[in-house]
Amino acid sequence: MPLTCSEIYILKEPFGILIKDEDLTKEKIKGVLYNAKKVVSVGDSTTDRLISYDILPHISVVDNKERRRKRKGSLHNQNTNIHELHCTNPAGGICREAVSILHKALRIPTPVKVVVYGEEDMLALPIIAAAPYRTFVLYGQPLEGIVVVTITPAMRKKAKAIIDKIGIT
Repeated sequence: MPLTCSEIYILKEPFGILIKDEDLTKEKIKGVLYNAKKVVSVGDSTTDRLISYDILPHISVVDNKERRRKRKGSLHNQNTNIHELHCTNPAGGICREAVSILHKALRIPTPVKVVVYGEEDMLALPIIAAAPYRTFVLYGQPLEGIVVVTITPAMRKKAKAIIDKIGIT
């Protein structure tokens, strides 16, 4: 089902707390994540930022691109002691294969890297809908900063409602 203009606007707005680039520090992020049960990063730049702060996400979802351009020298590619899963996912959408792999990643002892062939941008939604409570999901807000989403019943419900509207291909 096609999204309405207001639904597209909702997807462009931060889903959680936006920490602006100029306010991002190792101390700030570590303070925000202090009580996290799990940490999930979505996006190459967000994942690399966390690793540079000595925070290895329990789950990293990456496509080896930043703003649709191939990335070189990513920190997440230097860590070889992590379980790696692969899936495909279309730009601007969510497919069943990706959701299945993300659910599997949530069950695997950490750390796990999910490499997406296609685009990972929308995959924060199924993670938010399925991750355990007190999981923190971080993703980039282009040219603004990092969004931090704490998994709560209300956040799960919001993510599931959007997924139901978008549909899974």
